[in-house]
Amino acid sequence: MFYYPGKKQKVCDICGVKVGGQPGEYPTVLAGTIFYAGHKIVKDEDKGIFDEEAAEELIKMEEELADETGNPMMAHIMGESEEAIIRYLDWVADVTDAPIIVDSTEAEVKVAAVKHAQEVGLAERVVYNSINASVEDEEIQTIKESDCNSAIVLAFNPMDASVEGRMKILTEGEEGVSEKGMLEISDECGIENPLIDTAYTPFGSGAGTAYKVTLAVKAKLGLPVGGAPHNVPSAWDWLRDFMKKLKEEGKEEWAKLAHESSDWGSNVVAATLCCDYLLFGPIENAPAIWPVVAMVDALIVEANEDVGVEPQVEEHPANIVR
Repeated sequence: MFYYPGKKQKVCDICGVKVGGQPGEYPTVLAGTIFYAGHKIVKDEDKGIFDEEAAEELIKMEEELADETGNPMMAHIMGESEEAIIRYLDWVADVTDAPIIVDSTEAEVKVAAVKHAQEVGLAERVVYNSINASVEDEEIQTIKESDCNSAIVLAFNPMDASVEGRMKILTEGEEGVSEKGMLEISDECGIENPLIDTAYTPFGSGAGTAYKVTLAVKAKLGLPVGGAPHNVPSAWDWLRDFMKKLKEEGKEEWAKLAHESSDWGSNVVAATLCCDYLLFGPIENAPAIWPVVAMVDALIVEANEDVGVEPQVEEHPANIVR
């Protein structure tokens, strides 16, 4: 689990942030989401108006945690409209030098972001989220015509949630879903830095498999792998009912801790399986996520000492937190 001697592991360099490699060589890259739906700092989600002071504090918090632990950051922005995501992109680019993950539930919003990034010289900092089985022709063409060379590539197979099914959608495609594998589409787009997302889904829809396919991607493809494991507890019916019961009993603090521990724990499991990057959820959770992932990274380095794998950067958690 901690070492893949039979497959060379690709290291993606996204504006100086290294993602991938053998477990223990490079720190896990972390990204908290900002401007998400319902984010209290957003005043108008259509126009992209937000509390800039509060937003800057959140971004700077991630930068400080990155410096303290050695785990690099990427900024993950969500936009509900073209106007909003362009405003977010420009603002974040001025506040931090980190790579910027561009995300939205609407394809045209992401397309607008890439086109704007190309116009203002930010395309190489953009990580497109994501190339998936529903990717539209306009998305493909826009990325292809831009300098954007980094993208999250989603291993979601609606026909088969097994490890084999998720690997198939990446490498071959799936009948009735996509004639091409997601990696082939990624190549056609000119993506040099593909970050595989194992597609974390709720219990009953392949939650455990999403974790397990992390190992298959590293062993068979040698590509950087990660995703958003917080999706598992966020759609967990039992947890929702349990929290409701606790609140009805007046145990508000218990309910809060039950949610937080499950959310953070989902990321810890992924980090222990040697994910190369994590979209850990709301940016406010950064102080809880960074130290524990740094601890896991340091433990993995110790676990790999017997096979000669060592940190390839001086600013690695193994050299900072232990």
